[in-house]
Amino acid sequence: MSGGKETPRQKMIGMMYLVLTALLAMNVSKDILDAFVIINEGLEVTNANFMAKNEFTYSQFEKAKANDPAKVAEYYNKAMRAKGLTEEVYLHIEELKKYLIATTSGKNSIEEVEADSLFKLKNVDSKDNYDIPTLHLIGGDPANPKDGEWSAQELKTKIDNFKQELLYLFEDDVERDALALGLMTDGEYRDASGVKESWISANFYHLPLAAVVTNLSKIQADIRNAEADIIKALYRNISADDFKFDTLAAKVIPRSTYVIQGDSFIADVIVAAFSTTQPPRMRLATEFNDSNDMPIYDDFEQLDSSNIYMVGGAARYALQANTTGIQEWGGVIQIKGPDGTYRSFQIPKQTYTVAKPALVVSPTKMNVFYRGLDNPVEVSVPGVPTEKLEISISNASKSGSNGIFMVKPGNGTTCNISVSAELNGKKQSFGTKEFRVKNVPDPKPFFGGKTGSDAIPRRDLLAAGGIIAEMENFEFDLRFQVQSYVVSATIRGNVVEANCGGPGLSSDAKKIRAELKSGQKIYFEKIKVKGPDGSVRDLGTLSLKII
Repeated sequence: MSGGKETPRQKMIGMMYLVLTALLAMNVSKDILDAFVIINEGLEVTNANFMAKNEFTYSQFEKAKANDPAKVAEYYNKAMRAKGLTEEVYLHIEELKKYLIATTSGKNSIEEVEADSLFKLKNVDSKDNYDIPTLHLIGGDPANPKDGEWSAQELKTKIDNFKQELLYLFEDDVERDALALGLMTDGEYRDASGVKESWISANFYHLPLAAVVTNLSKIQADIRNAEADIIKALYRNISADDFKFDTLAAKVIPRSTYVIQGDSFIADVIVAAFSTTQPPRMRLATEFNDSNDMPIYDDFEQLDSSNIYMVGGAARYALQANTTGIQEWGGVIQIKGPDGTYRSFQIPKQTYTVAKPALVVSPTKMNVFYRGLDNPVEVSVPGVPTEKLEISISNASKSGSNGIFMVKPGNGTTCNISVSAELNGKKQSFGTKEFRVKNVPDPKPFFGGKTGSDAIPRRDLLAAGGIIAEMENFEFDLRFQVQSYVVSATIRGNVVEANCGGPGLSSDAKKIRAELKSGQKIYFEKIKVKGPDGSVRDLGTLSLKII
């Protein structure tokens, strides 16, 4: 019933409960219903396995995000969104099953079902009752199924929205079309006599409770399967396992293309990917022959290549830079292929500039240092080894070496970086660079991706776990810890409040949220967050209207 690709196990289960449904239509003995119990229990095991496998993928996302947050953050956030959407619709179906068992068994609440262990289908005596499940899910007219809470129409809407939201996680239409998520609720279905019927009728109309619950478990399996397909597709965008070499090309890596007069120009030339056990061979040249069987260095004009030597599997070209101005060079590099012959790669014309000494200070973020933070900054002078640089910073403390430092400014409004070095036995100053000092701005509070006075879909409200504080358009990846806040809303004419300690909703706050309907507002007030410098800030109030 899900559409798309199915495993052999899924096909077998689908065939079994279709056969059982046909047998029920022929008034087979009530004992045959016990077979549905077996299928349902198998589906529950499948769902648990799906969940475990998906949790493993989420753990891989966590590891990848820790290793490379800049690359992974976008896909990690989308995966977390998929997880929240899945849990919302999956848990709704779980509650729907409990509700149907409770009403069919004559219980007054879902809690009674759980207390009597009736949620296990094998413990239900009224497995053969088809009137009550049909009444609650569809009503009396299958052509016009009823809507509202615990109805099949409500479930269909949730499934359709769930599938649409998952696909919206991908911006590329081609990538969306490649995802066969199943969960088809608008296809063509026919009953045993060949009469067309809707997805709602095919799954729930005039079926005994055992079949209805089993169908719902099957839908849960389809939902977990869709979740797995989505997060695997997202993970493929970042997985290092998918990286493959398909091209060999010459790469030139100069230590610097701007050299101080009297110092050396140094450039590494490699073939990506390269092996330290198979060092390349390289010569400077002005002409190039790409024949694999060419005698080494014989078929192109050579220049003086005495300044080339091998270092760690790479060819290094180094020479004294005595003349100022733009310098040019190029040549051929060869690497041994799998068949033992050498393959040649042209090194395109390269240029570098030889100039007199000049100060270069490159701040990692911008020309601002933020008070209370370790601000990364790189200091270099072209042509001067970083280990020779002497760096002093006013109104700040620093840590680090080799031109890479963390700067923590003091109470003043500016910091000055001064650089000097000893060259050829003489100390030379390269000047001073001024940086402004600012306080870290306040973050913004978000709930369910919304901030300020905004509208929020009820499904997003229910899926959100709590308040998060994020920096918008800020150069640093800072984490502010939510300390506390107050949730309030007007329910049945009374204003109710709940205190929350930490980012997550308290149990009382969750009860308030559960009571709210479309058109009502929920407020998050007195939001206190703690910054990386230990200071506690008040972020004010969020006012969200439910739609």
